[in-house]
Amino acid sequence: MMTQIKETPCPGWEDDCPHLALLIQDGERRQIMPLGKRFYSIGRDRTKDIRLVSEGVSGHHASLVWLDHCYVIHSDDATDGPSCQPLTINDNPVQTSPLRPGDAIGFCHGVRARLITVRSGVPVAPPLCLLPSPAHAIAPGASLLNHFPDLMLKFDANGSILDVKPSVDPDLSRLPIGAAGQSIVSCFESSFAAKLFSYGQMASRTQSLQCFETELTVEQQKIFCEARLLPTEQGHRIAIIRNVTERKRLELELRSGAIHDTLTSLPNRRFFMEKAAHAIALKRTSAAYSFAVLFIDLDDFKGVNDSLGHRVGDQLLVEIALQLKACLRPQDTVARLGGDEFAILLHEVASGEAAVAVATRIQQALALPLLRDHPEVCSSASIGIALRTESDDSVEAMLNHADMAMYRAKALGGSQYAVFDPAIDPA
Repeated sequence: MMTQIKETPCPGWEDDCPHLALLIQDGERRQIMPLGKRFYSIGRDRTKDIRLVSEGVSGHHASLVWLDHCYVIHSDDATDGPSCQPLTINDNPVQTSPLRPGDAIGFCHGVRARLITVRSGVPVAPPLCLLPSPAHAIAPGASLLNHFPDLMLKFDANGSILDVKPSVDPDLSRLPIGAAGQSIVSCFESSFAAKLFSYGQMASRTQSLQCFETELTVEQQKIFCEARLLPTEQGHRIAIIRNVTERKRLELELRSGAIHDTLTSLPNRRFFMEKAAHAIALKRTSAAYSFAVLFIDLDDFKGVNDSLGHRVGDQLLVEIALQLKACLRPQDTVARLGGDEFAILLHEVASGEAAVAVATRIQQALALPLLRDHPEVCSSASIGIALRTESDDSVEAMLNHADMAMYRAKALGGSQYAVFDPAIDPA
């Protein structure tokens, strides 16, 4: 049973909050929006507290939260697609930032606002908080709920906590949540509180369950939480917050195993094919973009396995993977296709000479002894290079061309490169 409540002004609000307003320039429209609540949703959607009429603004573009004696603005990772431009404060891109009077906010091209102070005579109503009567304490949860691991909160539209079911999870139990009457912005970091406001507002408007997942910092420790927001009577919201850190860790491990080679930790064939497909799609839409594919096959790797054993062969593959990564830029991709075969995707290759320079650098790196316990082992590779042409309309075609060039390099004695030439290499 929830406790009795009464309407009172939010404690400290009148002292903390000056008379603030947003001066908004939205296309040809200019307006002043007085600020008097702890939370505002900002976006193109007409249901938002502050509506910005521009195609460059996403449905839920940003949030304003009153925290630590000032408004904090958050750029929202909206589910209806990213905004065309980042949120800026005084022309500096931000994700989260406190606001001071005079700060200029840029939402997108042609849509700006400035935080201003207004005359005390301008009516800006402070928000009302629903606080429990002092004579009543928070009613304990049902006996079954006492063993429920999730944190449960009931709060009003202004973020004032009305009821709490503490969590038995050791991480969530360290959150600074005490008696009713606290604001959620004093219990959670501002970005998490903004999401509770935003999704709670959506739950009340749609009268449906709303969910989100995000990181939360608890005593300098990062945990991953799932929050579920449910509407209830009088416009209140219930938040059920669960620690899903272990589940997210397992998901990341499974995803990493699906796209990475377990021996070398390089991306695998599946990952490489996806990246190369994206490069081909980008080339179709941008004539200025160029890329190249390198196919690498080690020379006489079977001899290492036969003479020194597969353990040493595996060690050599790991060292070669490290050398290949060291020869590339951060934006390039190297993957192990299988066995002793590797592939490289080079982005923004200005010419064939640039791809040849990478192949030469790889040859020089592999010519050095790579195994401390077996300095006599030196490796080399045959490298085929394929530059994207109009006829290469698939990843398979480009990889096949690089493969044919590699076989020509190997037929010439190995330890060298060859560039695919349709006049020489068989189709």
